[in-house]
Amino acid sequence: MKKMAPVFALVSMLALSPALHGAVVDKIVVVVNNEVITQGEIDRVLAPVYQHFRTIYQGEELVRKLDEARQKIVGQLIEEKLLLGEAKKLNIEIEEKELSARMSEAQKRFGSKEAFERALAEQRMTTKDLKAKYRDQLMTRKLVDQKVGSRIIITPVDVSEYYRKHADEFAQPEEVKLRNILIRPKETLTPEQALELAQLISRRLKEGADFSDLARTYSDGPGAAEGGLMGYQKRGELLPAIEDVVFNMKEGQTSDMLQTDMGYFFFKVDEKRGGKTPSLSEARSQIEEMIYSERGREKMKSWVDGLKKNAYIAFR
Repeated sequence: MKKMAPVFALVSMLALSPALHGAVVDKIVVVVNNEVITQGEIDRVLAPVYQHFRTIYQGEELVRKLDEARQKIVGQLIEEKLLLGEAKKLNIEIEEKELSARMSEAQKRFGSKEAFERALAEQRMTTKDLKAKYRDQLMTRKLVDQKVGSRIIITPVDVSEYYRKHADEFAQPEEVKLRNILIRPKETLTPEQALELAQLISRRLKEGADFSDLARTYSDGPGAAEGGLMGYQKRGELLPAIEDVVFNMKEGQTSDMLQTDMGYFFFKVDEKRGGKTPSLSEARSQIEEMIYSERGREKMKSWVDGLKKNAYIAFR
C-alpha cells in the first residue's frame, strides 16, 4: 500500500521560525480529550503567517487576517490532537532510528548544530522537546496510513474510467527548447549596419558556424550570454509570426532570418516535446495518485468528523 500522499500530511506544529513578539506564554488554550493545545503551540505555527501578513496588510485588515489565520490554525491543531490521542490509544510505536533520522534531517537544514540549537532556543524548545514533537507526528502519520491509506483500493477499472473522463487533462502541451539571436539597430549600430550584420550571420549559419558562439558574440536577445538560450516555450508564448516558424522546425534546425519590429531574429530548436496525450499505460501511475488523493481526502474528512463528534473539546 502506498504511503499517504502529502495532502494528508499534518500541519507541522514546528515552524522553527522566530516567535511572535514577547515571551511564549505556555498556557492551555484548548483541551482535546486527554491532549492539550497551548498558547506556545499556536504562536509557533502563527509566527511565519504573521511575518508574511504584516508585509501585505496593515491596521484593521491585518488584525482580521491574523484572527482568521489563528482560527484556522487552532482548528488544524485540534484535528492533530484528536489523531494523536487515537494513535496513543492504539499504542502505535515509533522506532528510535526513525526519530534519529528526523532529527538529523532537521539539523542539516540549518547547516550546523549551533544554528539548529539557536533556532530551537528562539522557539523556547530543547532537542528533547523537538524529538517528542517528531514522535507525535510519526505516530499520527502511521495512524493515518492504517485507518485511511490502507483502506483505499484502486482497481484497473477505476483507472480506465478516470482516464476516459479526464483524458484531455493529461494532454502534454507542445513545447520547443529555443535559442535565439537578435540583431537590432541601436546607438552603435545603424539600421543599415544591423541589416548587414544580420545578413552576415545568416551566411555564417548556412556555412555551419556554431549558433551559440554567434549568439554570445553578436546577439542582443534574451540569454545571449548562455548562447541565446531561451528555454522551453509553449504555443501562445511567442509572437505569432515566430511561433508559426519555430513549431514547424525540426530538432537541431536553424531558422532563416526573421524580420520583426524588434529587429532581425534567428532561432534554433534544441529540442521538441509534448504535443500529445499520453496513453493509459503511460498515465496509469499519475492517475492512481490522483484517485488515491481524492478518495483519501474524503475518507480522512469523514473519519476526523467522526472523531470530533465523540470527542471532548473545551476552550479555556
